[in-house]
Order: sequence, then C-alpha cells, then structure tokens
Amino acid sequence: MVLIVMSVAVMPIDPRWGLSLLWGFSVCLLPAVCFTWYAFRYRGARVVIASVKMFYRAETVKFFLTAILFAVVFHHADKISTAVFFLAFVAAQIASWLVSAMTIKPGSGK
Repeated sequence: MVLIVMSVAVMPIDPRWGLSLLWGFSVCLLPAVCFTWYAFRYRGARVVIASVKMFYRAETVKFFLTAILFAVVFHHADKISTAVFFLAFVAAQIASWLVSAMTIKPGSGK
C-alpha cells in the first residue's frame, strides 16, 4: 500500500514518473504475490511431494509472469521513464528481501 501511495503522490508532479514507479513496483510484487499463493497452498509432512512440486511450479509461474510484465512495460516504454522504472523495480525487490528476512524466525532453520 505504501508503494501505491508513493506512486499516486508523485503523479501530480510528473505523471511519467508516477506511472514508472507504479509499473516498477508492480512488475516485482505481482509475481511475488503469485509465487506466495502457489507455493504455500500445501502444508504439512503428508504432502511434502506435492509441496515441492508446487514450489517448482510457483517459481516457473513467477519467472514467466515477470517476463510478460517486463514485455508489457517495454512495449509502452515511450510512456514511462525507464530509469525510474528500473529503480522502482530494484527498490521493490530489495524491500521484499528485507521483509522476508525480518519475518523468518530465529532458529527456525534447525
């Protein structure tokens, strides 16, 4: 939500930058949400094989969805600022890594 608010706040100042921010955040976060939805559908020791298969499927879907979204953005590259788009994409990627790292419980890997 913070990213959407930031994009909307920049829109009146420079619409190209606002749209670029929105696309950059979306290209990173939409595939990640799709991955999470797919990967964590199965839980428990009884469904380990199904869980592993879903992780592979989720990663494949995430990869192709990211590629498709990049293609859509570059198809409309004249309407956005590519530098701002890439900065937003990288910022969203780093933010998702940090959130993931903060949510992992210490000692859960043992």
